[in-house]
This record gives sequence, structure tokens and C-alpha cells, in this order.
Amino acid sequence: MKDPNQAQQQSMLHRTTALFARCGIKAVTMDDVSKDLAISKKTLYHFFKNKGDLVQQSVDLSFSQRMKEVTSIQAKHDNAVDELVALQAHMIQTLQKHTPTMLFALEKYHRKTYLWLVEKRKTFMLDFIGSNLNRGIQQGLYQNHGNIQDIPYLRYSQIIGMMEDETLMEDPQRRNALMQSGLDLYLRAIATPQGLSYYREHSQSTTANPETIKPLS
Repeated sequence: MKDPNQAQQQSMLHRTTALFARCGIKAVTMDDVSKDLAISKKTLYHFFKNKGDLVQQSVDLSFSQRMKEVTSIQAKHDNAVDELVALQAHMIQTLQKHTPTMLFALEKYHRKTYLWLVEKRKTFMLDFIGSNLNRGIQQGLYQNHGNIQDIPYLRYSQIIGMMEDETLMEDPQRRNALMQSGLDLYLRAIATPQGLSYYREHSQSTTANPETIKPLS
């Protein structure tokens, strides 16, 4: 049976995360949170030591949700190219709903949580890219480059650079186009003729919607 206190805390975190997204981390006070949740400050402090603790747990919850979404993509697609294209579509859809501006507020006002999140994100993304790369090589879709250990970091840096560029945040259409170009260039660099042919055949219909991806026959 689920702990009722844990369930209440999770509900509070979900609602507080939405409040942070609407109003900004810096602007939201513990008074604002208690009013938004319709609870007393005493109850709020029963679950969270202070605002820093609340921010940390909120960020942890949000990151765990993103990891589950990516893990779900991995589970749906056996083919490495399908998986990569589906992840690209998911990132674009996520960025349309949640801009990285909260990350900048974390860096300035909650640096410990910011550094924790950046490291967790980096480790998770490098693992995902490396796993996809190895799968693609085994499937004959990617080339077995001699410097394979460097490729995940290059792709990670490319993605993060486009996601966090402040100019591109103001022009989502250009950012999405550049992200697509980045994926094209990445696959052209690593794919075998078979992998590139498969990507060209499926990419136009799958980049916008990961659910439309067809399995490799």
C-alpha cells in the first residue's frame, strides 16, 4: 500500500513544479506555495525543510519524469535509427512546452541543485547516446569508428548547445530546424549506407511525430 504522506508529497511537488514554471523559481515564495496548495505553512514545512529543499525535490521529480519518458522511447523501438529519430521528436515536443529558462534561474539562485541536475542530465544523455551507438553498430546501421568513445560527447554537446542558446529560445522554429539539421549531420557522419538509406526513407514522416515510426522490416 502506498504511503499517504508520500502520495501527498508527490501531489504537492507536481503542483509546485507547475507554479515554478508559471511564475519563475525566484519569484515564488513559500507563502505563495502554501496559498497555491491551499495548505498551511506548517504543513508545507512538515514536508520540505525550506525553499531550497522544495526546489531540489521539484527538480528531482521533473528529471525523473523526463528519464521515464526517454526510457519508454527506448523500450518502444528496437531499431537504433528509429530510437534516435523518436528521441529527437520528443525533445522538440518537450521544448515547445518547457523552455530551459528555469535552468538559468537554478544556476543563479540554487546553484547546488543546478550542478546536480547538469551532472545527472549529462550522465543520462551520454549513456543514452552511447547505448544507441552500440546498438546501431550491432545492427549494421552505424559505422564502427575507431574513436567511438568520443562520439556520444560530441552529440551531447551539439544538443545542449542548441537547447540552451538564448537566441534560439526566442525563435523556436529556427531552433527546431537547426536540431533537425544537427540530427541529419550526425547520422550522415555515423551511419552505414544501410542506416542512411533507412533514415532517409523514414525521417520526414517520423521527426514530427515519434508514434508514426515504422519498424525495420
